[in-house]
Amino acid sequence: MSKKQFTDYKKCLDFLFSLERVEIKYDLKNITTLLNYLNNPQKNFKSIHIAGTNGKGSVASIINSVLIEEGFKTGLYTSPHIKDFRERILINGKEIPKQYVIDFTNRVYKLVIKIVPSFFEVTTAMAFEYFRGQKVEYAVIEAGLGGRLDSTNVLNPLISVITGISIDHTEYLGNTIEKIAYEKAGIIKNKISVVIGDIKDTALKVIKNKCVAKKSELFESHKLRNINITQRGETGIDLDIFGKKYFYPVIGDYQISNIKTALTSLQKIYEIEKKKLSDNIFRIGLNNILVNSKFYGRFQLIGKNPDTVIDVSHNLQGISQISSNLKYFKFKNLFIIFGMMKDKNYGACVRLLEKLDAKIILTKPDYKRAEEAEILFESAERKEKFYISDNVKAAFVNARKLAGRNDLILITGSFYLVSELLKTFKFKNIN
Repeated sequence: MSKKQFTDYKKCLDFLFSLERVEIKYDLKNITTLLNYLNNPQKNFKSIHIAGTNGKGSVASIINSVLIEEGFKTGLYTSPHIKDFRERILINGKEIPKQYVIDFTNRVYKLVIKIVPSFFEVTTAMAFEYFRGQKVEYAVIEAGLGGRLDSTNVLNPLISVITGISIDHTEYLGNTIEKIAYEKAGIIKNKISVVIGDIKDTALKVIKNKCVAKKSELFESHKLRNINITQRGETGIDLDIFGKKYFYPVIGDYQISNIKTALTSLQKIYEIEKKKLSDNIFRIGLNNILVNSKFYGRFQLIGKNPDTVIDVSHNLQGISQISSNLKYFKFKNLFIIFGMMKDKNYGACVRLLEKLDAKIILTKPDYKRAEEAEILFESAERKEKFYISDNVKAAFVNARKLAGRNDLILITGSFYLVSELLKTFKFKNIN
């Protein structure tokens, strides 16, 4: 045991978060060293590995929820979190215990000081070791960044899933769709089936070539027909799936693509395991995604009078869906609180938001990667539509002063922005 012993959860988290890097060291050396030290826990459970620019959290959460409802002991590893670090590592919907986080950090502390891994590398090792120790049957693992050199890409999964591909993290993954597709396709393993979402031709060609090289069968989920929205509401969508009724407690027409990808993935998992997925289990799994997967913050209504909505969209593709998502709500005036990370295409996002009929309050979450509100403001063309608030608390207070009972306040642009808002103000709809 190391001389350094953490007994306090907050101090332990402070240490883990101190390992976060603005500049990402992008290789598998540290995670391999950590896992070797732990005797490779990732080899002790069946995994479903999911990468993609957008939608991987949705797909991972649906698969996890359905496997839980089937009766399997199921682990889920996602990032970032919204309120508590422990949301990242779940078993059957329950967060990893604080004491386990402390004990694991103490266990690897000496090695961490020696090799200086990143926060994500340590937490990935923590998740894998926790899943092994708790004897999970399946682990649904969301890649953090890219795929090929992401810390999670040490798995030999049951299936690999690539949800969608668009421009993001260009400084690490490349500045073209083809280059980014190459990185995402790095999760494809020899003779392991691959399920993909609705992926455009330029990226699809890269993935198909990789599947051929790896002799991996490819399943295109967007070809799954007969899934339609029958009714839209503020708290979710009613669906017709092959003539049967379902409810999904998350809004957004784009979620149809994620549901198709998750369902195709589940069908393939069940086929491999020689099992049959029942309509009822899939229905219950969809309906219970918020509880089973802690799947919050996707254009989620958390307050009334005025309507208050949180949205963790954090790149251009996500921000581009706001206009269609707003159609789910009835409101008079729109107020948007927006903050984003430095490594995102925030200029294009600001210019997209200013096309909306809205007043926009720019702010900065208390996080080292967050961009200054003044820098965001410089990207705006119609500057008369914007306000600047020094911090998230001030931004929300200002929005509440401006908004009437029949208006809508939308908080979007970053997990960290939403997280800080929820920690600062109490909302009954988030537990």
